[in-house]
Amino acid sequence: MRPLLACLTLALSLSAFAQNNTVDTKKMVDRVMTATMKAWQIPGAAVAIVKNDRVVYVASYGVKDLATNEPVTVDTLFQLASTSKAFTTTALAMLADDGKLSFDDPVRKHLEYFRLADPCADQQVTIRDIVSHRTGLSRHDELWDYTPLTREQVIRSMGSVALSKPFRSAYQYQNIMFITAGEVVAHASGMSWDDFVRARIFKPLSMTRTVTSDADWNAADHATGYHYDWKTNRITPQRPGDTTTIGAGGAVKSSARDMGNWLRFQLANGVFDGAQLVSEEMLVETKTPHTTIRMENLTRDTHPETNVLSYALGWNVQDYRGELLVSHSGALNGFRAHVDLLPKRNAGFVVLSNLGRGMALVSIRNALADMLSGKPPRDWNAYYLMIDRKADEKEAREKEERKAKRKPGTHPSRALDAYAGTYSNPAYGDVKITLVNGALVLQWNRLTIPLTHFHYDVFSAESDFDEVDEEVLFSLSRDGDVEALTFFGEPFRRSVPPASR
Repeated sequence: MRPLLACLTLALSLSAFAQNNTVDTKKMVDRVMTATMKAWQIPGAAVAIVKNDRVVYVASYGVKDLATNEPVTVDTLFQLASTSKAFTTTALAMLADDGKLSFDDPVRKHLEYFRLADPCADQQVTIRDIVSHRTGLSRHDELWDYTPLTREQVIRSMGSVALSKPFRSAYQYQNIMFITAGEVVAHASGMSWDDFVRARIFKPLSMTRTVTSDADWNAADHATGYHYDWKTNRITPQRPGDTTTIGAGGAVKSSARDMGNWLRFQLANGVFDGAQLVSEEMLVETKTPHTTIRMENLTRDTHPETNVLSYALGWNVQDYRGELLVSHSGALNGFRAHVDLLPKRNAGFVVLSNLGRGMALVSIRNALADMLSGKPPRDWNAYYLMIDRKADEKEAREKEERKAKRKPGTHPSRALDAYAGTYSNPAYGDVKITLVNGALVLQWNRLTIPLTHFHYDVFSAESDFDEVDEEVLFSLSRDGDVEALTFFGEPFRRSVPPASR
C-alpha cells in the first residue's frame, strides 16, 4: 500500500501545482532534478519555471566544474546552443514589425551573395524557408565547426553544395541556414546579429548576464561542459569549440534567472513588464507549424506521448499527452538546454545542464510538463535511459557491421605516395594528403588525422579528440591515376592532374 499511497499523494500535489498552488513546488521540482541528475550523472544544472507571467521557481543544482567543485548558481551561464534559434526568429519578427523585412522576402533581397546550388530553389528560397529547415540542404556542420571561415564565407560555401532532398519537400535540420538568418538580421538592422539581440532582446528583458561572444563567456561565471562515454561510464571535460561562426544558430549563453524573463516574454506574446517589444501577430508566426517532422522509429521512441510533430520558425510544435507543447532543445560543447512552453497553461520552463546527454533533459522536460499540466507521473528516467542505451548500442553495432564488411588481405591500388596531393571541393576547399613516416595523413582546415587502410582504396579517418569517424575513398582514373577522394560524403578532385606533376 505504501507505494500506492505515495503515488496518490504525488498525483494530488501535481494537480495542485497545475492549478497554480505553489505548495510543495520546491520539493517536487527538486525531487525531479536531483533524481535525474543522479540517474544520468549530470555535474550541474539549473531550472526556471514560469506560470501566469511570474517566475514561480528558479534553482540551481550540483557543480559547474568537477575540478573545483564550485556550485552552480541561478546566475551561472550555460550554453543555450540551438535554443538560440528562437532569439533569431524573434529578431526577424521585430524587424518585420519595423517594416525592414518580411518572412516571405527572398533571402537574396538582404544577402546578395546567398545562393543555393539548385536553380529552382535558388530563385524561390525565402527567409521563411531558411528558418523552417525546408531548403533541401542537409547539415554540413563541418563547415562552421572545423574551419576558421567567417559567417559570410560559410554561407557562400553552401552555394556549391548539392541539395540532398527536393526544395520544400522535407524537414532537414540545418544550422547554417540560421547563420544565414542572423546575417539577414544584420543587413536589415544595420548592426550585427549579436548587437541586435543584445539591444532589442537582452537589454529590454533585463537579461543582464546573457552574452553571445566567447570572450564574454570566458570572462563571466560559467559552467564547464562534459562528455559522457557510455562504454566506460566516465565523464570527461568537453573540449570547447569556438561559437563565433555558429552565431544566430547557437551562440547565446545564459542563466536560469535570465531565461525566466525570456519565458515570460514568450508566453505573454511579446509583452514584458507592460511593454510590447514585438507584435503578437509576428511572434505567433514564429510558433506556427511550417514543416512536418516525420515520426520515424527513433522519433517515436523519443516522443512516446506525441502524435504530430512539426517545426515552426525556431521552435518545435507538438502535442504532448493532450497538451500543446512549443519547445526547442540545444546541444553544444558538452552542454544541453531545453526551453519548453505550454501556451494553453500560460506556463513554461527552461532546463540547463553541463553534460552532453540529451535524453536526460527530455526526461526532465516530460516530468515538469506533467507537473504543470496535472498529468499522472511516470518514471521518465528509466524509460529514457533505456532509449539512450538503445541508441548507443545501435551506433556501436553499425560500426561493428561496417568493420565486418572489411575485405581482409586487400591492398591499395597504388603505392602510398601516389595518393599524396591536394584535392579540392568548391564548398569545402582543399584537403591535403601527405605521406608521413610511411603512412598517409589527411589535413583539412583544423583537422590533421592519420589515415588507416581499411580495404582496397578505402581508408579510415578516426579522431576521438576531434569526434571524427569518417571514411576516405580514393578514386582512380581510367589510366589508373589517383584523381579524386570522398570525405564527409563530399567529392574532392585532385587539383593537379597526376600527369602534370
